[in-house]
Amino acid sequence: MIASPCINICQMDSASGLCRGCFRTLDEIVRWTRIDDAERVTIINAAARRRCDHDPWEGELRGDCDR
Repeated sequence: MIASPCINICQMDSASGLCRGCFRTLDEIVRWTRIDDAERVTIINAAARRRCDHDPWEGELRGDCDR
């Protein structure tokens, strides 16, 4: 079983509708315990893309995106 990508910064951004910690939607967070690993991988990949797209550190150098 694939572990949750939650990093315990559980705050929903009202503008984007995403968790500020893991970049999942509320629906993805709620469904996490009821879905299979294939769907979990899909969510993790989508959250990773969102993290890069939203750039919460405003361009600060970090190693989690291909920029």
